[in-house]
Amino acid sequence: MKKGKFILSLMLFLIASTSLMYAADAEKQYTLKFSWADPADPLKQSTSAYALVFQQELERLSGGRIKVELYPAGQIGDQRSSTEQVARGTIEMTNISSGVLASLYFPKLEVLDMPFLFSSREHASRVLDVQRNLFMAQLNDELIKQTGIRLLNVVPFGPRHLTNNVRRIKTPADVKGLKIRTMEIVPHQKLIESMGGTPVPIPFLELYTALQTRVVDGEENTIQNIIAQNFFEVQKYLTISNHVMGVGATLINEKWYRSLPDDLRAALLEADHVAQMVYNGLAQILDATGMETLKQKGMDIYYPTPAEYKAFQDVAIPYVRKYMEQRLGAKFVSDFLKSIQDASAGIKAEAKK
Repeated sequence: MKKGKFILSLMLFLIASTSLMYAADAEKQYTLKFSWADPADPLKQSTSAYALVFQQELERLSGGRIKVELYPAGQIGDQRSSTEQVARGTIEMTNISSGVLASLYFPKLEVLDMPFLFSSREHASRVLDVQRNLFMAQLNDELIKQTGIRLLNVVPFGPRHLTNNVRRIKTPADVKGLKIRTMEIVPHQKLIESMGGTPVPIPFLELYTALQTRVVDGEENTIQNIIAQNFFEVQKYLTISNHVMGVGATLINEKWYRSLPDDLRAALLEADHVAQMVYNGLAQILDATGMETLKQKGMDIYYPTPAEYKAFQDVAIPYVRKYMEQRLGAKFVSDFLKSIQDASAGIKAEAKK
């Protein structure tokens, strides 16, 4: 009898303790500091639009239990510094170019910056989806184990193009001898090398001055960055080369993410999905309207012919692929390229239904 009473008392104690624990979780407040390098205007930068919507949705969905602090324009560090801060847990979240994470901690992500991979932003979105693409999900699991950083999302920022102050770039031969700024992303540097140019890695926040003072002849970037950073003031020629899809990655500290109760993790993922829709839509609009803006600003815009475009592909693709296979292994690169082909086949199959 005494034993039965003891067991009943123990069960009641555990139930009460669990209830108190859940009550404490429900009352606990969390702060998420989110850093990114782009200007803060959400109507001119898709990353800033993502950040604003993510903040509003997460604070709403969490019932105010998560407060999101926004730090745009490199206020608390450039992309490299912000990535390191997420790894240390100094801040919880940042948005960067995926290649920055590759260069710092996880070389396998370099594969995302190979040239001429995607036919459209939709094609890229399907391949880069860390929730639904098995290749990306497995890559994310490996990243988390090695670094303590989770890819919350990987999204297409937009196709990158060549600009310079020397001449029109119509073929790969026109790049020869030019000093072209790149990010600290080796596949981007190899692409410039493949055409005979000299890649010069310069931090994004220092790029305008480097172009203005002719430290470099040109750079490669997305349309929205060229406009947002006023690069048209210090660059004359723009070639619509579409050589690389700029890939943005939102990183979150895994320990902090796992500290959230299940309902708040669900709210965070839901807010991210909503914000991604805004990100992709605005990025496409900014690309579509940006050409006319740059024409009005006086840039000389050149569209390569199909034959010229193929010449860029013929030079860059095998050169960069050889580097990637030597660095990461032929099978790894082949598996990634197969996931790209599978996504393309899925789009075509949907069109036949």
